[in-house]
Amino acid sequence: MQRKTLHENAEFACPIVGTCLTVSELRRICRKCGDAVPDEASDYDAHVFLVGQAQVPGGAPAKYLQRFLDKKYRKDLRAFLRVDDPESLRRLWRERADAGDVPGPFWAIMSHPGVPQELLREVYGEVHMLSHRVGAANRADLSRLTWLEEKLSEAAASLEEQKTVLRQAVGVWKGRCREAMEELAGERRRRQAVERERISLKAAIENSAVAAVRRDRDVLSRELAKTAERLEATEAEAGRQALALEKMHAELTDLRRDLADRDSEVTALEASLFVALGDAAAAHAAHAEHHQGESAALDAEHVCPCREQGLPEGSCGGNCPCRAGEAHPGLAGKRVLYVGGRCSLVAHYKLLAAKFGCELVHHDGGREQSAHRLWELLGAADAVVCPVDCVSHEACSLVKQACRGCLKPLILARSSGLSSLARSLTELDVPRAQ
Repeated sequence: MQRKTLHENAEFACPIVGTCLTVSELRRICRKCGDAVPDEASDYDAHVFLVGQAQVPGGAPAKYLQRFLDKKYRKDLRAFLRVDDPESLRRLWRERADAGDVPGPFWAIMSHPGVPQELLREVYGEVHMLSHRVGAANRADLSRLTWLEEKLSEAAASLEEQKTVLRQAVGVWKGRCREAMEELAGERRRRQAVERERISLKAAIENSAVAAVRRDRDVLSRELAKTAERLEATEAEAGRQALALEKMHAELTDLRRDLADRDSEVTALEASLFVALGDAAAAHAAHAEHHQGESAALDAEHVCPCREQGLPEGSCGGNCPCRAGEAHPGLAGKRVLYVGGRCSLVAHYKLLAAKFGCELVHHDGGREQSAHRLWELLGAADAVVCPVDCVSHEACSLVKQACRGCLKPLILARSSGLSSLARSLTELDVPRAQ
């Protein structure tokens, strides 16, 4: 006979849901049904919703609940389905109920195809009164029961995970054992082959003539002498190589000392260059002040076409008389971005750029400042200088790509010194063809 479904037991749906499901299982099944029951709803609301869904014939929640109960109490279902006689079913129910096992046997009785209505009413009455007695118990006991059920669920899940891990470990262990056994068998075969070869060699040596043994001994003696000669030659070559290494080490020490001296000279030259640039700027300012009257008279005689036409100064181009007094027409009022270099020279970099009439902004190439900051500085700069000896590859590639996309001039300086920056600014100061 076909077992009864939840729809067929619609009048008992409330005690079935309330008795056979824990609160955590009730919540989990409600979440499976979608957003019909919010998480902040009470346990009673979730119970009422699931009871109503269990009474809908052919509904997805009722089918899912049916499968969940069948899977959870499959042992009890098998035990009760073996019994057909009502009295035997009553005795089996009584034994389980007296032992404190109610949810599984209750679902088995409710879904049993051969249970009479009288027994159903009797079992329902016991469960109903049991719920009243449980409801009269202490609230703390219910809370602890819920907590214990959750802990039991967590322990069961953890146990299942541990079983999975253990099965995997056993599988790995078996695989390793199988590989070890295969290696052991291969090693045994190799030892047996070696042993057979040893026995055959021993027999050949014992059966060979004394003359053959002497010939082999003589050959080995000659080979030993040759090997000794090669060893002496190798030791002599090793001595020569050791002397060469010592000489190279001394030369390397001298080269490092010379390099340190050259670095000191470069530093001194850069300082001298910086002082010279400052003196040159001062001399230029004095010269400009001395000839200011002459320039004013010359401007009065040679009026610039752009001034006659009421246009901005410098709009005539590179030969405009308005630009004659500018020391660096190509860099005047420009902003140059310096990417990388030595942080200790940043102040000198900016002062040198000021002497060229431009503003220098610095980015350390990604050591402390971000790439986003580099993009911001690139957008506001008119030209870019990047020393290749003191910048990261990522920052250099980013600068090349940005300057290529924005059509901005880029100078890749050979070093991060002041002299190299001066050469780069001089190259940028040359007026470019329009």
